[in-house]
Amino acid sequence: MTIPPNSVSRFVLVAICTLAMWGCSNSTQITHDYVNPELNTMDLHGVMVVAVARQPSSRRQFEDAFTKALKRQGVNAVASHTLVARHEAPPEELIAAAESAGLDTIMVSRYIGETTEEVYHPGTVYYGVTPAYGSRYYGGFGGYYAHAYEVAYEQPVWTANVTHTLISDLYATATKTHLWQAVSDTIQSSNTNQVRDDAIDALIGNLKKQGLINK
Repeated sequence: MTIPPNSVSRFVLVAICTLAMWGCSNSTQITHDYVNPELNTMDLHGVMVVAVARQPSSRRQFEDAFTKALKRQGVNAVASHTLVARHEAPPEELIAAAESAGLDTIMVSRYIGETTEEVYHPGTVYYGVTPAYGSRYYGGFGGYYAHAYEVAYEQPVWTANVTHTLISDLYATATKTHLWQAVSDTIQSSNTNQVRDDAIDALIGNLKKQGLINK
């Protein structure tokens, strides 16, 4: 079977777009959130961003990314590692540092883990169409239709969706009162930083939804 060159081009373009959609189908959703009603009576002026991580470098990178994202929203945010360099410092040390810096809330984020879900993608047949010429084209209704032919067949495949879960909590510095919580699920992308940034964007979106960020 001979495939016209323009049909091949269309098929290649479709295949590339399909792969691109699979590779870029990152999404984050908030699966749980909570807001303390006492927030309505508080006047908050700053937040210390804390990341609970095994590696100091991971802590710094996450805190810096979250802090920058919050600052873009007009929030007075400070990464904890700039005030408390010691990794895995006790809560009392973090609270003291936040109070000294005039930060009345502390945002603590921790990575919960990952889950894997197998997803089945059925095969797809791509068809081309060629006009039906000749005497039948004008001679009858049946000859009016074009002829379809198979261009290519995409085999069915199984893929694994890896979902990363992150939980963030906001506490009042002075009273240690739990003010807000959100749990985010982010589908794995090829870029680890993108997973982090997608989760941060979703968390900030929830803070806006709950009225904690007014920008």
